[in-house]
Amino acid sequence: MKEIKVTTLNEFGEKLIGLETSPLAEKEKYPTVILVHGFGVTKEEAGMFDNIAKKLSESGFLVYRFDFSGCGESEGDYSETSLTKLKSDLSKILDFVYSQPKVDNSRIGILAQSFGTATTIALEPKIKCLVMTGSISRPKAVISKLFGDGYNPEGISTRTKLDGIITKTKPQFWKDLENYNLPESIKKINYPILFIHGSADDTVPISEMEAYFQNANEPKKKIIIKGAGHGLEVNRDETYQIVVDWFQKYLA
Repeated sequence: MKEIKVTTLNEFGEKLIGLETSPLAEKEKYPTVILVHGFGVTKEEAGMFDNIAKKLSESGFLVYRFDFSGCGESEGDYSETSLTKLKSDLSKILDFVYSQPKVDNSRIGILAQSFGTATTIALEPKIKCLVMTGSISRPKAVISKLFGDGYNPEGISTRTKLDGIITKTKPQFWKDLENYNLPESIKKINYPILFIHGSADDTVPISEMEAYFQNANEPKKKIIIKGAGHGLEVNRDETYQIVVDWFQKYLA
């Protein structure tokens, strides 16, 4: 595989930094997958997206993964974020991907993880197929619980993760979530969706995925990875192959 850094701007003029991972085999156009990361993390998704990008590129896919504004290498203040802003960022990322000469615009898919699934469903992107892992359909309930005692919807909410990384949000984040009914939004999507969830996910309950699944249009499929947590740490190779197979079926 070959990897280069890429840059685009969001609607606020902030630089969004990403990676383009391409197959070694040269082609004029490639089927393309965009990886959409979760809440307060980065385009690497603790290594999961790095590995998925590698597996997909080895299977002939062009892959893009970006840091949302305020995350990783991208510009911006994450405490100012909202689902609406993230949705706008993703729209600009899609515009960038569509503009790339190597991208087959008729064969673009998305893999979204965790809160990235909420961002993706909020956008209702015009793509060919979708994979959702660790889906969040009711983000206010799920994410406020992550903050625990640090949840302060009228002020600064603060969360310190086990790795020491601190995430802060301001009141606009929680207020903005009230504008969305994501299980209803997914009804407007009419392309294949694969749902993957860990049976031992203690961050996001399986009921979050089920709320999407029952409203999603056919064709759809759900797979529960036995013993896996939110990051699908168990049987990752199995999960990666499931993802590759899905995109090969609907993109390649």
